[in-house]
Amino acid sequence: MKKELRFLVILLLISNISSYSFAQTKKDAKTSGAKLEIMYFHATKRCITCNAVENHAKALLQEQYKSKFDKGEITFKSYNFEEKANSKLVNKHKIGFSTLLLVKQNGKKVDFTNTAFQYAKNNPEQYKKLLKAEIDKLLK
Repeated sequence: MKKELRFLVILLLISNISSYSFAQTKKDAKTSGAKLEIMYFHATKRCITCNAVENHAKALLQEQYKSKFDKGEITFKSYNFEEKANSKLVNKHKIGFSTLLLVKQNGKKVDFTNTAFQYAKNNPEQYKKLLKAEIDKLLK
């Protein structure tokens, strides 16, 4: 009987923890208000390409999505992954180096890092074109 009771208590605890985790994820997405969050993680020391990834993404948002950006439907935030203040977010997204993420409100996440670093410095127009296509796909 005691074993069965322990089993039920453990089962309830696991159920509550997973429910809390799911609810917290939904709460985080709802409190930001954004349909799409663009998150750029970078180191303290940044190269030309690192800066280009951020600057061209911001420029694209102003050029193509100004009203959505101004309303907060699309957000862009830059985080230094080496700063302790960002450690929770860094751990949540498993960041270890410069990373560009597109995170939809429903939790879908697209890692756009490789494409960003391939084009941002030497072919910014291609970078913006590909980033726009990905954003449009996520906004549908």
